[in-house]
Amino acid sequence: KPACAGSSVGISKAYCREELIKACEEALEYDNKILCEQTIVGREIECGVLGNDNPMASVPGEIVPSNDFYDYEAKYVNSSKLKIPAQIRNENLNKVRSLATGIYRSLGCRGFARVDFFVNEEENRIYFNEINTIPGFTSISMYPKMFAACGVEYGELIDRLICFAIEEEN
Repeated sequence: KPACAGSSVGISKAYCREELIKACEEALEYDNKILCEQTIVGREIECGVLGNDNPMASVPGEIVPSNDFYDYEAKYVNSSKLKIPAQIRNENLNKVRSLATGIYRSLGCRGFARVDFFVNEEENRIYFNEINTIPGFTSISMYPKMFAACGVEYGELIDRLICFAIEEEN
């Protein structure tokens, strides 16, 4: 995948050497740096984090991709499913929330971010995938939907973000 692109643009999944070469060539069309990652078997779980010094984690959500994985087409062309809360064990929901705020703090994040994981419950493993410091923020995006599930509606979410920005100025 391109190192600095968003919305899964230029991302491919390869099953053999020839597919890997083709995937690298495609990714290089979008960026001069690319990432090659090992496939992790697990459910794609996302968790929103909101705040500055005392961040709070949202209810984790789950992506059920309409394709082999959550690529651009699965996000914007086909209709992948979003499950909020994620359909994983309660202990793993709580672990994801705790890990998300810990990662957010460790990286010095402020305001908001979305922390993405893969959860393999058969192996009882949670893998940190990436952090998105500017997650989608439309009314249909996962980030505001996860906070709505916590009782923080879209307008209030925007108000809180403004307050966190003002807090940073002072």
